[in-house]
This record gives sequence, structure tokens and C-alpha cells, in this order.
Amino acid sequence: MERARTAFDHWMHRHHFTFRDTRGRNITVQCNLCLPKINILSTARDSTSNLKKHLECHSPCQMRKRQHTEMSEPEPLFLPPKRLKSAVWEYFGYLKDPGGTILVDGYPVCRMCRKKVSARSGNTSNMMHHLRDHHPKDFAKMNRKHSVPCRKRIRDAQSSDGPSNYGPSILENQMDESAEAKEAKADPTIYYQTQSRLNALVFNFIVEDVQPISILEQPGFRKLIEALSRGKKVMSRNAFVTRLDVAFDKMKGEIKAKLDKVQTLCTTADIWSVQDRSYFGMTCHWLEDNLERKSAALACTRIPISYTCETIIAKIQEIHSSYNIESKVQATVTDNGNNFVKAFKEFSSEDDQEVEDSRFEDLGSILCDGEMGGDFFLSYFLPPHQRCAAQTLNLIASKDLADAVSKGPSGKLHSSATAKCAAIWHKTHSSTEATEAMESIAKMTITVPCQNKWSSEYYAVNKLMSLTDSQLNELTEALGVSGFTPDETAYLTEYTDVFKPVAFALDLLQGEEKCFLGIVIPTLLTLKRKLEEKAANTRLFSKVIEDTVKAIDSGFKQVFDSSDARLATATMPQFRLWWLPEDEREALRAQLITEVVQVDQGTEETETNGGSVHEDDFFSYGPGSSGNKSGKREAAEEVWLYLQGTNKDLKCLNEFPGVKKVFIKFNTTLPSSSPVQQLFSNGANAVIPKGNHLSDEHFERVLLLRYNSKITTALE
Repeated sequence: MERARTAFDHWMHRHHFTFRDTRGRNITVQCNLCLPKINILSTARDSTSNLKKHLECHSPCQMRKRQHTEMSEPEPLFLPPKRLKSAVWEYFGYLKDPGGTILVDGYPVCRMCRKKVSARSGNTSNMMHHLRDHHPKDFAKMNRKHSVPCRKRIRDAQSSDGPSNYGPSILENQMDESAEAKEAKADPTIYYQTQSRLNALVFNFIVEDVQPISILEQPGFRKLIEALSRGKKVMSRNAFVTRLDVAFDKMKGEIKAKLDKVQTLCTTADIWSVQDRSYFGMTCHWLEDNLERKSAALACTRIPISYTCETIIAKIQEIHSSYNIESKVQATVTDNGNNFVKAFKEFSSEDDQEVEDSRFEDLGSILCDGEMGGDFFLSYFLPPHQRCAAQTLNLIASKDLADAVSKGPSGKLHSSATAKCAAIWHKTHSSTEATEAMESIAKMTITVPCQNKWSSEYYAVNKLMSLTDSQLNELTEALGVSGFTPDETAYLTEYTDVFKPVAFALDLLQGEEKCFLGIVIPTLLTLKRKLEEKAANTRLFSKVIEDTVKAIDSGFKQVFDSSDARLATATMPQFRLWWLPEDEREALRAQLITEVVQVDQGTEETETNGGSVHEDDFFSYGPGSSGNKSGKREAAEEVWLYLQGTNKDLKCLNEFPGVKKVFIKFNTTLPSSSPVQQLFSNGANAVIPKGNHLSDEHFERVLLLRYNSKITTALE
């Protein structure tokens, strides 16, 4: 019985070996070059790589001859002298023997890679598969012109141009180069993937979509990938973890390199508890020279479920020091949680803390005796604290405003009206028929408001009140809930109109890319003014508005008094000093001039740091000395020109470099901690029971890689 053909049978160096036996998927051969020593070698039926390595190690001269042969002009290929029907023959041919006879041995040679392919009895399937798998673009071109009778065109081309050679076929050479380039760009056909490329795609899929790692072991997923990749294997869990560690190290190195070039940044921190676990998350944010905001996630690390303020402070310092940013953090933004507030109140090094009881200590005794304890070192690098303005305003709206409404004369009307709204939301959320009725009658979908988020409830009520009376009645009848009375409809309509500025202000403060600390004070002042204007025209909410304005003054007193927030606002071209009363503008203008001088001096010191200092530069007396330079006068002139301008675009700051530096310094701080909350929202899939096999360290790495994919190349 004739044995099956193998890759060894049409290998160009097979004459150096003698076939011995077939053993399962392998064959054994004897090396003729090693004689008289008997050297039996084994190789796969479809590969000659082991034999090639043997030749390279034991007979390098034979391999040099092979390389010389490959570099020389390849032998021409010819078509068999029989009728051809398949267009694939345009890419294959046979060699001629020394007598000029075409060697039709059933193994035509590929014109591109010179590899022999089995094609016995005129069957061209293997030729098609070879072209599809190894030369997909040529396969696509052949498919587009497969209806053209190929044999006559090929023979005509051969008779005029001679036999084809190594490289593209004759018909392709006749194509216009620009047309070929267009076809390549618009080619939507098969894209050949290697195993390493497949592993990268699967890895990115798990990280970008925060899929549980257990998906790698699910039979359905493995079958899907193997079918789509033509038999390639899905990476194992261990391979994924190894790749995860490498990608994380690369990502962290790139982020540290970016942060080393940044002068000022802010961080946001929050704690997320889920399934009896607590995670401490932190992100950092900075402004590029073009005033574009960049963000990066620094940590999402596990902490004890019963954490204390000391735990929080230790984590903040640990993360800041791991990225070498302790001295660059302008502020850390957090929510109003008691642990965060207490931690920063006790350990913060802000300048505005009380210093009446301060005294000097002997540093030597502190270091030797530990007199002040570990808390001294924890507080040393703690940055200033900035409370989340968006959450503060949300608390005012959901607590102070709601309490004022419920205790007012229209409290009962408010309760009955919102109860009917809640019934509609519950129906549409729990019933498919109710959802379809809503879409049919109101031509919209209703989303259930988020708990403890006042703006989502406001927009849900506003959606209902946008319906006509007939639509509202038809909807309540279809859902089987109590209809609204005219008084309730009028109340809710006035409610949505009066408190629309509050919802708009909340949306404004929750931004990230184009939201700056300098927008907080103008937003609050505008909100108060608009509410006071509404108070004059409302019949139900005048007392509620008064209480809400008082709550804003009380809740944001620290912001209104903050010099950082005031300077951040003054350096925004949209506001400058127009928001301030006339009698306060001069003081803030002088403060702005001082800041411009300081940032300019800081830049000069940075540029000259490490250089030699001349004696004349050290002393600042006499004509021409640095002490007589008009730095402050130039800063005052720049600030004056800036404040006189009317252009509200941020790009105008390029004309005032000193003011721009002050803008970057103070507006780097975000008014909201929402970025770190977005980091937590990405982790929900990875902590479900099937995904709990990820260790805390690997869970953190998956989240950080996903969040930082836009600013690093770790997932490319």
C-alpha cells in the first residue's frame, strides 16, 4: 500500500535523508550526511523544521548553498499542457526538467512562496486553500475576476511576455498600480491571523469589556474562537495571567514616564464596596500645554471592609509615592464621606488649618524616639482636600430641597404626585407590556431614576410632564395606575420649571474633560441668581427656593472662601473678574499678578536647575542686576491686558503665557470625583461569582489596563 504524501516528499533537501518509517503523526528519517554514523531523526508529517535545524547545526555549508539558491533568480514556472478551467492556475505552475519537459507530478509550485502543493487528478482545492491561507489579498483578487476565462489569457500573456517568474502573476503585472492600491485599501476579504495575533485579540476582548477570566474555559467560547480562527487554540488561564502582568508593567512604566513630565496634577479617590469586599480607587488628571485634559487610573486596590481614616491616608500616600507625584498633587478630590472628611481634617497639611498651638520640635528626637508616632509621617505628604462639588450640590437637592418641599404647604400634593410618577416608573420597569404601551402612546422610553441621584429623578418627572394631558391620561389608563389630578399636573409642571437650573448645574459639575475648578463659583452664583428670579414668579416654591439658596451658601462656604477656587475662576477667559463685585476685584487682580510672577520664577528655576551660578547672578544689587528686572511690572501689564480682553475662548490664553501657567496650576483640579466612580463601574462584571477566581492584584490590573487604554500602548 502506497504511503500518504508528506511535506518531506517535496522538500528541496530531501536527498540528504533516507525515509525510514511512519509513526502516527510523525515520520522518521536517516541523515545521509552523518554516515557512517547512524543518525535517526523524527519530524512531523506536515513540517520539516526539525530536519532544517539539523542541517543548520551539522551541515552549514549545505544551508549556505540553499541561501545562495534562494537569492538567485528562481526557475520559471510553466502551466501543464492540458485544458485548465480554474483561475487558481494563474498563481501556480510546474518546473521543467533539463530536457525541457514540464514535470507534471501533481505538486504545482506557488509563484509567490515557491512552496509545492498537492493537486492530484486535477483537483485544485488544496491550491485554493493555500492561496486563501497564505496569500489572502491575491485570493481576493482572484475571486473578483474568477469569471474571466483564465487559460486563454494566461497563454496569450505567456506567448508575448515569456514564462512567468517569481512574484506577482502576469495578469496582475498588467494592472495599473494605482488601481491595485485602491483594491488593497478597499479589500474587505479574509484577514489571516497568526496565533500570537489571536491571543492579543482575546486578551484585549477580556480587558476592554471587563469579562471574567473564566470565559477562557467555557466550551462555547473556545469552539467559537477555534472555528473563526480555522483551528487555532484559545489561550489558557496561565497564559492570560502572564500576558496581563507584562501588559500592566508596560502600562505603569508609560504612565510614570508621562507623570514625570507633568508639573501639576490632581487625584480623585473613592471607596467601592461590593459582595463583602472593599476597594480603594484613585485616578489622576492633568492639563497638557494645549489645555487638553488627560486622565489615568492609578489604583483599585483591596482594603479591609472595616476601614478607618488611617487606612485611607496610608493608601493615598502609598499610591502617590509609587508614582512619584507627592509634590505635584494640587488637591485630592473625594466625596463627602465621613472617613474622607475626618482623614483630611486630622492629617491634611493645608495652609488654612489652625496654627495657634503650633510649636517647633527637635527633629532628631522625633526620628530617634518616634515621639509623634506614625501619623506624623502619614501627614507629611498629604495633599489639600477638595470635596466633590457635584455630590455636595446633589445632597443639597436631594435632602435640603426635598425636606423644604415636604414640610411646605404643598407637601401632601408633592407626595401624591411623586407617588403616581413612581408607580408609572415601576410598571414600565417590571412589565414588557407597560414598556410597549409607553412607546406606543408617548413615543419615548422611561428610565427608572437612580437612587440618591436627584437629577435622574428630575429628568424622569420632566419626561412625563412633557406629555400632553390626553397622552398622560391614556398612559395611566393603559398601565392601570391612578391618573394625575389637574392640581398635581400643575404642581409637577411648576416644579420642573423652577428647579431646571439645579439639574443643569449638576450636569455641568459632573463633567471631566472640559470641567475645571474655575467653573464652580460662577455656576453656583448663577444658580442662586436664577433661583431667586424664579422665586418672584412662583406661587408654591418661594420658601423652598429661599431654603435652597441658604443651603448652597452653607454647603459651599469653603469654596467661596478658597483662594485657589477664586484664582482658578479669574484665569478662565469666560469669567475673568466679571463675576466679582467691583470692590473685590482689585485684591484678586493683585493676587493674580503675584501668582504670575511666582510661576515665571519657578519656570526659570526649573530650566536652570543643575547649572552653575555666576557671582553676579547671586547678588542682586546695582545696575543691570536681576533684582532690578521688571518681572513684576511685566506680569502686571500681562494681567491688565488679559483682564481687558473679551475673548472667551480658552485658546486666547496662548497670548498670555504667565496667566496660562496660573490657569494650569489651579484649574488642573477637578470639581467632581466622578472619574473614579467610572473606574468602579467598569469592575462589576469581573467580581461576579464566575469571575472571582481573579486575585485582587489581577482584578486591579484588568481595570487599570482598560481605563488607561487611551493613553498607553499596553493593549496594542
